[in-house]
Amino acid sequence: MTLFFCSVLLFCLLLVLLSFLCHLIYRQVLAPGAIYYPTPHSTVKKMLDLAKISPKDTVLDLGSGDGRLLLATARCGATAIGYEIDPRLVRLSRQAIKKAKLQHLASVKQQSFWRADFSSATVITLYLFPQFMNRLQKILEKKLDHPLTLVSHNYPFPHKKYIKKTKNLYLYRFGRLVRIRPATAGLETSLLFLRQARQDSPRHCGVGDRHVT
Repeated sequence: MTLFFCSVLLFCLLLVLLSFLCHLIYRQVLAPGAIYYPTPHSTVKKMLDLAKISPKDTVLDLGSGDGRLLLATARCGATAIGYEIDPRLVRLSRQAIKKAKLQHLASVKQQSFWRADFSSATVITLYLFPQFMNRLQKILEKKLDHPLTLVSHNYPFPHKKYIKKTKNLYLYRFGRLVRIRPATAGLETSLLFLRQARQDSPRHCGVGDRHVT
């Protein structure tokens, strides 16, 4: 009997452990949309060059990790906002931003990017698993009412044509057709947001000259 109860107890403990591991995998991998993988500094630079970041931009990094892309963006003079659910990475990011004295340009929100506020964004950068790309596309097409540039690392949108591809980076434009009724005219005018004018030559923002610790 003792052996039987020990076996049952061990089985229950294994079930609890398995349940905990499944929950952990869901929170850290499935729910966010990707595991944490530090983007090489060289790739960060290429992403910013592809998006042609300028000081007028507000860049949202979805799954900002240790904050390296936020720092690189801020050094370009642009506003950088990161979304990250891992409290340890959020803490590291904020420490790095403070150390670089870029708090006026870069910040990190400890929350899921699925609840991100896109209203001020002009550029989005991300690394997201393929099975979640279609979900994000639907959210962006539903919420966005202004022009926006997006750079995806490694994985393209399955149902949207990219504007440009550079090795494993994909450039996209998002925007929406809106209707404006002039105050002095009886006719309704349709206005399509023009894509933001950007310089042909990429900006070099000194990415990687300081590393996140």
